[in-house]
Amino acid sequence: MKILLVSNAEKGIDAYCIPIEHILRHQSVTFNRIEYSETLSTDLSTYHGFILTGSPSGNDIVEHHLPYFRWIREIDKPVLGICAGHHIIGALYDSNLIRDSQGEMGDSAITILKKDPIFEGLEKEILVNQAHHDAITLYSTQFHPETRNPRIITNFLDIVVKLGTDC
Repeated sequence: MKILLVSNAEKGIDAYCIPIEHILRHQSVTFNRIEYSETLSTDLSTYHGFILTGSPSGNDIVEHHLPYFRWIREIDKPVLGICAGHHIIGALYDSNLIRDSQGEMGDSAITILKKDPIFEGLEKEILVNQAHHDAITLYSTQFHPETRNPRIITNFLDIVVKLGTDC
């Protein structure tokens, strides 16, 4: 299995990639990390799945980044969007982007309402780490599973394996 980790943060900001890289290494997953602007010059067909990271700029980057991610609508492979990656996926599928002036920071409890392989092995209520002022009206993950819920990322990897997508 080979995963492409796409950084949506500004160059030089590694904080959104390092925890994910740690999880991938711990799972012995082969992966490459690229900046979002490199997606158009990368052979995406060689990857089995994709993880799109967060960014400290949140919704402010979505319009600028969108042209680099149009391939998501055409590729038939799993994509996990986290924070800004979540916003980008939402925008690609016509979800509404919402700015909340108060924001949500720190740990929050969420309740898992529907059984899904991405939540396999987790309790019905989990604590998640949030650091945002933005939201969308489509499911992926607004919170940061890489900081408090790495099981969600390993479940994503299991989904990639189960789908057995060819490169």
